[in-house]
Amino acid sequence: MTKRENRQQGVKKQVDTEILRRTMRLDEDLEIMDRHAADLYGVEEQELDSMRRWDREHKNARLHSVPRHLKHTR
Repeated sequence: MTKRENRQQGVKKQVDTEILRRTMRLDEDLEIMDRHAADLYGVEEQELDSMRRWDREHKNARLHSVPRHLKHTR
């Protein structure tokens, strides 16, 4: 084998090792998410509710203080 082929094989092994390591990390993360699915769902719902509330309050504060003929002009 030439030096170039040896180097390419070395790079391929490094890439394969990195892919395997990242795949294992993803599997671990997914297992954690599966174990805590109910908690994650609850937190997600709370965040969505707070974002909706903030959006509604923001729109109320901004749009209700603007005269009607200026509300929808760009």
